[in-house]
Amino acid sequence: MNIPLVLHILGNLLILFSGILSIPLGVSFFVGTEAETWAFLSSIIASAIMGVTLKGFFKYQNEDITVRESFAIVVFWWISCAFFGALPYWLSGECTTFCDSYFESMSGLTTTGASIFDDVEILPHGILFWRSMSQWLGGMGIVVFFVAVLPTIGVGGHKLFSAEAPGPTTDKIKPRIAQTAKILWMIYVSLTAIVILLFWFGGMGFFDSICHAFATVSTGGFSTKNQSIAAFDSLFIEVVATAFAFISACNFVLHYQFVTGRFKSIMGNSEFRFFVGLLCCVICFISLALFFFNGSAYHGDVKETKYESFQGSLRYAVFQAVSIATTTGFCNADFDGWPNFCRFFLVLIMFIGGCAGSTAGGMKVARIMLLFKSSARELVHLLRPRAIMRVKLSGKPVSEEILTNTLGFVVLYLGLYGVLSVILTIFGTEPITAFSSVASMMNSIGPALADAGASKTYSGIAYPGKWILIFCMLLGRLEIYAVILIFLPITWKK
Repeated sequence: MNIPLVLHILGNLLILFSGILSIPLGVSFFVGTEAETWAFLSSIIASAIMGVTLKGFFKYQNEDITVRESFAIVVFWWISCAFFGALPYWLSGECTTFCDSYFESMSGLTTTGASIFDDVEILPHGILFWRSMSQWLGGMGIVVFFVAVLPTIGVGGHKLFSAEAPGPTTDKIKPRIAQTAKILWMIYVSLTAIVILLFWFGGMGFFDSICHAFATVSTGGFSTKNQSIAAFDSLFIEVVATAFAFISACNFVLHYQFVTGRFKSIMGNSEFRFFVGLLCCVICFISLALFFFNGSAYHGDVKETKYESFQGSLRYAVFQAVSIATTTGFCNADFDGWPNFCRFFLVLIMFIGGCAGSTAGGMKVARIMLLFKSSARELVHLLRPRAIMRVKLSGKPVSEEILTNTLGFVVLYLGLYGVLSVILTIFGTEPITAFSSVASMMNSIGPALADAGASKTYSGIAYPGKWILIFCMLLGRLEIYAVILIFLPITWKK
């Protein structure tokens, strides 16, 4: 492990991160409070000083970035971003403890969307803007952004991109990885601009439109309203949020193919077709369950009447199913009060998540498909031992290395999920809350069930439990391997 190289590049990234913090500083200066303005200014200075110090003290002689360094840079960069991103919450006094501040910051940057704020509507504009902007940055991946704009990461940039980019495979749109990152960000920015205009046209205020567009395109889910999207009670806004959450949860390579007119390639993508089919099935099941068993859906002691028509059931089923499947986490209803059948389906699709190469979390649709196809192949081999069969995705053979990696990932993922859920219960968290919260954090969803349901926050979780959930967020965003490798001694040996 070339530690000076890691720290030098980390210094460069922190200097640029201090520049990013100047944007919410400007918002707080014009429409915020004096306390939050000073909080952002102090955070900028702290990040810049740390960056300059690391860059100045640690030098390297144009060495290439190996796989070990790439994992270390990405993990420590995410931890550092969350630290300096937490300072505005803490220094402004909006969070009384650093644990809560770090939880909110990590939740934003990992696009989880879980919050400890019981009343977000009283937060100053600068803080609200930073919550949403941090999700927008984390959505495409801050490291991918810096690969596109930071010349000093040109060497070995593909390793950083692969270490950070979500999914079992990393498809290149262009031969040079910096070109790929730039194209991805152009698409990302364009989608964001379109969503801002549509939300504004739909009746949202301009500030709310920006914040919710950031949260939609990043599949993050932070809202400026306590009731999330339900506060606007607008079918148009829900349709826009649903459509663009789905688009953002699709592989960004498909977006590029759409822009270049290669529509046959999109329809020929098996992951895309599987994702659409899965969503349709889940929506049908939940819609029918809500319609026929609406007597089981209560909000407090009052029976919900919005599910008495099939149109109403379909509206809420579509929005919530897409919101959870894409790991966005917006809410237009308190789904924790739905029939257990619906709650089970929502938790199940939490684990699947969106497509590889998207802003969505979860295990990814591609991995689930590879797992099913590999299992089917083994069943056929029991009957025809000499048969030679290749697992294919979108008509292309998948290497045995990727299949082994996928199987290992799923086993490790589910194993960590079980262990961390049990540990969370040790600190007094109710079992349903614990198991659903860990699932929500590892899959970057946000809302869970019971004490962390759609209408509640994570403020009641004990502080040790919050640190466990923070670790779960990092695991989910960096897809486990990068984080686990940091704890292995072999990673640090030369």
